[in-house]
Amino acid sequence: MGRSSLVIHGPVLTDGRELPAARIETANGRIVAVRPGGGADGADLVVADGWIIPGLIDLQVNGAGGVDLTSAHDPDEAVAAVAGVLAQHGVTAFCPTVVSSPPEAIPSRLVAYGARAHPGGAESLGAHLEGPFLDPEHRGVHDPAALRLPDAGEIERWLATRHPTIVTLAPELPGALAAIRRLAEAGVVVSLGHSGADAAAARAGLEAGARMGTHLFNAMPPFHHRQPGLVGALLAGSATLGIIADGVHVDPLAIDVAVRAAGPGRIALVSDALAAAATPPSPSRLGAQTVLSDGRIARRADGTMAGSAILLDGGLRNVRSWLPWLPPAEVVRMATRTPAEALGGDVAARKGRVAPGYDADLVILDPDWQVVATVVRGVVLDTSSSKVPSTR
Repeated sequence: MGRSSLVIHGPVLTDGRELPAARIETANGRIVAVRPGGGADGADLVVADGWIIPGLIDLQVNGAGGVDLTSAHDPDEAVAAVAGVLAQHGVTAFCPTVVSSPPEAIPSRLVAYGARAHPGGAESLGAHLEGPFLDPEHRGVHDPAALRLPDAGEIERWLATRHPTIVTLAPELPGALAAIRRLAEAGVVVSLGHSGADAAAARAGLEAGARMGTHLFNAMPPFHHRQPGLVGALLAGSATLGIIADGVHVDPLAIDVAVRAAGPGRIALVSDALAAAATPPSPSRLGAQTVLSDGRIARRADGTMAGSAILLDGGLRNVRSWLPWLPPAEVVRMATRTPAEALGGDVAARKGRVAPGYDADLVILDPDWQVVATVVRGVVLDTSSSKVPSTR
C-alpha cells in the first residue's frame, strides 16, 4: 500500500507508556497527528487486538537472508536485500555492520552502507564498524589477521570517505583514547567492546567520548566484585548498552540484572544477526569465514559463537517473556527509542517514537507480539514471509 497519507487506529506503546486507543495520522512519510482516544472512522488500518509501536531500530546487523554484509561482492545490492528481510520482521532502520577487515576493504562499505532509504525495506542509518581495533584476546570470531592497533591515518581515511555511524573498539589498546576523541569529535558514536579493559581503562574510554557498549557481557571479561572491568564500568556509567537477546549469548537472568541496574532507557536490544538469520539452519558466511547456524545462533567449527540467527523481533518477544515485571511499553523502548537516542542528532529527532513530526515508521504487533505489518515512511510493506521465532 503506497500513498501520501495513512491513518491507523489502535492501542499504542511508545515512550515507555501505553495509549489504550489512538488515531495516528500520517502524511508524506511523517506522523502529523496522534489523537489519544480518537475514533477509527475512515482509518486505513484498525488494530483490534495487539499494538502499534514505533519501528524497530537495530544497531548491529551483520547480514540476513543469506547475505553477509562484510563479504558481499556487491555491497549496494547486499544492503538492499538485507533491508528487505529486516522489514519483514518489523525493523524499519538499522546500522549495516562490518566485522574486522583489511584496510582496503572498508571504504567501499562505508559508502554503500551510508544513511539512505531502501524502497520496500528498512532504512540504513550508516555503517557500524565492529573492529578492526579490537583486543586479540577478546576477538571472538573476528579474524586475528584483520585486527590492528588504532591508526590515525586510517581513521582520517574513513572520515574522508564517509563517516561511519558507530565504531566498536577496545579502549585499552595503544592509541585508542586518541582514536575515541577523534571519532567522537567527528560525530561518530564510539562503542566499547571486544575488550579486556579493566575498570580504569574502560572509564578512560568513556571519558574520552565513548557513548556505547557493544553486546554487553560478550567478548569481555565477566564482572567480578573485585575486578568489575568493562562490564562494571558500563553498567555504572551512562552509556547505552547493546544486548543480544537470543537466549544463548546472554542468559535471561543476566539481562534482567542489566535492565534493573541500568534501566530500559539505557538498554538497546540488538540482533547481531548474521547472514544465517531468516534462513533454514545451514552454513553461511561471516567475512572470510564459514559459520554454522542451528536456527538460533551461528558458531564457527571450533564452537566459537559468531552471532545470532534470530532478528530483532525475536529478541523483543524474548525479553517480553523473560521480564514479565517490565511494562510492555518499556520493553518496546529498548528496541525503538533507546537505540534512536544512542545515535542522537537527526536520528533521535525523527525516529523511535509515535509522535507528531517523527517518521511514519510503525509496526503492528498481534497479541503474541508477532509482526503483522511494517510501515516505513508511511508505506505499508509486504510482511507475508515467514518469521524467525523467538526462543520462548
